[in-house]
Amino acid sequence: MSPRKGDMDADFSHSLSSGRAGLPHLMDAIEAWLDEAGVPMAAASAVMIAADEVLSNVLDYSGATRVDVAVSARDGRVAVEVADDGAPFDPTAAATPDTSLDVDDRAVGGLGVHLVRKLMDDVGYARADGRNRLRFSRSYDLVSPSRP
Repeated sequence: MSPRKGDMDADFSHSLSSGRAGLPHLMDAIEAWLDEAGVPMAAASAVMIAADEVLSNVLDYSGATRVDVAVSARDGRVAVEVADDGAPFDPTAAATPDTSLDVDDRAVGGLGVHLVRKLMDDVGYARADGRNRLRFSRSYDLVSPSRP
């Protein structure tokens, strides 16, 4: 018997060296892969938002010339790793922004990292071999819809 959509173990990887110009194609490829892997829409949407935020920050601010993205779906969990050769930056060490302040009174930056932390179950960072490695993951229920 073949596995139900969503039950399979699956992997996706892509290298981006064309900078921001290649981002739309990469995001489309990730979204199509998540659908094919059977990741429920709520979890896939959260992953897509987090991936877009992380990749945009890497491409806009790190000076990276190569970004490698790996996505896996296993046992009701989708995990993403973004590795880049840009300037060292640990987004997990960033302070949580004070969202109770008026928009005009808030410091610039930090909301994207905060959003990623809120959407994902786990977020981790390591710097190894001159590369940033940000990993984030989210679990999902294969039977019923997961949280938004």
